[in-house]
Amino acid sequence: MKLLIADDELSTRILLRHCAARWGYEVIEAADGLEAMSLLRGPEPPRIAVLDWMMPGLDGVEICSRLNRQENDPLTYTILLTGKSDKEDVVHALDQGAHDFLSKPVHIGELHGRITVGRRLVEAHDRLRELDKIKDRFLRIAAHDLRNPLGYIITMTEMLLDSEFAEMRKNLDSHLGAIHETASVMQGLINDLLDISAVREGNFKINRHPASIIEIVRQSARVQRQAAVRRNITLTEQLAEVPPFSFDPSRIRQAVDNLLGNAVKFSSPGSAVTLNVTAEPDGRVKVAVADQGPGLSGEELAQLASGDNSQSLGGKDGTLGLTVARKIIELHQGELRAENRAGGGCVFSFSLPAEK
Repeated sequence: MKLLIADDELSTRILLRHCAARWGYEVIEAADGLEAMSLLRGPEPPRIAVLDWMMPGLDGVEICSRLNRQENDPLTYTILLTGKSDKEDVVHALDQGAHDFLSKPVHIGELHGRITVGRRLVEAHDRLRELDKIKDRFLRIAAHDLRNPLGYIITMTEMLLDSEFAEMRKNLDSHLGAIHETASVMQGLINDLLDISAVREGNFKINRHPASIIEIVRQSARVQRQAAVRRNITLTEQLAEVPPFSFDPSRIRQAVDNLLGNAVKFSSPGSAVTLNVTAEPDGRVKVAVADQGPGLSGEELAQLASGDNSQSLGGKDGTLGLTVARKIIELHQGELRAENRAGGGCVFSFSLPAEK
């Protein structure tokens, strides 16, 4: 991490530079306040700044005040070095944005401790900023995914209520069925958002008990087949005989629904989607969904392999569900995998330990 030492006394800079370099920091120096401010506003500013209170050009308190007004910039943790001891002076410095202060002459061990605290706070601040960006991406995805089905529901209900569309009411059952299915998609998205929140908070749980994986995937296929028929997509099941074993049926159904739903959604009309369940030689059960869609880019495959699909897939539908599906599978001691097919399309798969 880059650290700035700003002091007009050369001997102080030499001492602190030697110590900070020994502690593992990349040290840069400034002999006055204007030079320090220029470095702090540079393209790669230092994240910790040890500032002398009294310097030519700008004093340390004024530098802290200017940094404090730059709301969107990365956090720079500031430590003031001062010979001042009056409480009023210290309170004034903290009010202006200084994070910490030390009295001169500086005790090296105390300075090391204060810098370590600053580094940890900077790292925590950066992590929070990154989590906030991920949250914003997920909210944008949710808004996008909710807008279209909600618009469909509003349009359909308005038409059914309009006297000029009396002919539509003759096929009321089919329209109500479509509205119900669309609302179910929206409900699933909201559930994904709640599940992601539970994952972030560490409250996401599974409840294992003996169940049939074959029955679970068949239930998912029955639901998704309706959407496949509407898009002229052939949905094929290839299911091996697998005896019941211990897993969370509702959560695994949620994961299969997501993978199968995405496959149907991203496949071209007239193509095929295949759902496979096989018993592996190592005693695990593998579930795979193969589609004939556009496949994934190299970057997207790498992100999925690393366990972070929040960024590379951030503009695609289904990202929220994939995040939840991955967590479900990991809690079952499994791994979500994806690979492109030679003839086009993608295969998503996972395996579960078949504990009876």
